[in-house]
Amino acid sequence: MKVKICKWFNNSASPVLLMIDDLANVWVDVNGDSTISVEEDWGYAKNASNSAFRYLNERILLDYPEVKTTFYVPVGPRVGMVKNPKIKSISKRIDYDKDTIDFFRGIHQNPKFEIAYHGTSHGRVGVTSKDFIQEWETYKSLDEAKNTINAGKEVFFKVFGEYPKGGKYCGYKSGKFGDQSIDETGFLWWNRYFNKGINMKGNSDVGSDYNKITNFDIKKFGKNGVIDIPSTLLGGMFNDVLFNRKDVRGVIKFLLKPYLLIKKYQELESLLKNKLVISVQEHMSPSRDDGKRQTPNIIDDEKSLKLIFDFLKNKNVWYCTGTELAEYVYLRDNSQIIQLNGNQFKIVTCIEKPIKNKKLSLILDSNVTKVKQPDNKIIAGKNGVFNLDASSGIYDILID
Repeated sequence: MKVKICKWFNNSASPVLLMIDDLANVWVDVNGDSTISVEEDWGYAKNASNSAFRYLNERILLDYPEVKTTFYVPVGPRVGMVKNPKIKSISKRIDYDKDTIDFFRGIHQNPKFEIAYHGTSHGRVGVTSKDFIQEWETYKSLDEAKNTINAGKEVFFKVFGEYPKGGKYCGYKSGKFGDQSIDETGFLWWNRYFNKGINMKGNSDVGSDYNKITNFDIKKFGKNGVIDIPSTLLGGMFNDVLFNRKDVRGVIKFLLKPYLLIKKYQELESLLKNKLVISVQEHMSPSRDDGKRQTPNIIDDEKSLKLIFDFLKNKNVWYCTGTELAEYVYLRDNSQIIQLNGNQFKIVTCIEKPIKNKKLSLILDSNVTKVKQPDNKIIAGKNGVFNLDASSGIYDILID
């Protein structure tokens, strides 16, 4: 009787994550009427009827209750894009007042959502948006990076009662001290790169060939083995196919629409076939104080996101947050199966980092229907897959 650890929880083909940048205590008053509209809100309107958060839940996620979302949140006042913007904006910390704290805390406590760390200010403004410097690129030393991160983590702790398990570089820019600063400030996981089609010059760990399937899988970095979760899809991946233009190019795209849709679906199929991460990259709002439209964003990409989630509805996927994915990977990679005889085995784990979820998925022979855990709890399987509590002791294989 062979017992094998599954790559992903419940032996899924792929984990699926919706990752949304810059849910923040920010409002950009693009039209200058001093009234918040959905497109102008980054999170400042909280859960009001005109809020981006309400839009996300009612216009996109309502039909896909199984989807889980990881929000990347700057904890301090999120700076704009330029020094002297013509567009007025408001930006405050996530602990600005009780209503703000309650809003962000309520999201994090919802099992469908997670708040992850996305820096303090997001960066430093320039004369033009091209001069903007992403936060991790502003750090002049490792100590400065670590001190800023630790101060940001304290704000996070004040709001959520725990330190962040993971996060993302602002603009996917790590600077000189990024990886080491994250490795040395206690993160379980990090989102370092948008890997789809990006040329990662100077980074041999990721490579420059976007067709390499390893670029879309979990990696690790640093002395502490921080789990690196890739971003692998744009939420607006179908926008070019859906966009209706009235010029010659638009007519050609309309005629080629069935073919173009198939090509897009093949990208998703490829990730599933190779058991790779499906992580969908988005922004909360399209509005910026330099007048440019931020992409991708949940408003422009609503129809495209629905095509992605419709496609995945009947697939063997695991909807999870970044932390849920990282905890399973950490448990998986630090567990070993020791078979005692044909009907008994042990799970030996070497866990040094605190994790909440210790469910490990195992594959046994298809004729096995139940496993008795060391705590005597009987776990039923499906098609030979068992989701067991990883603990010390003997597991008994039960065959009807």
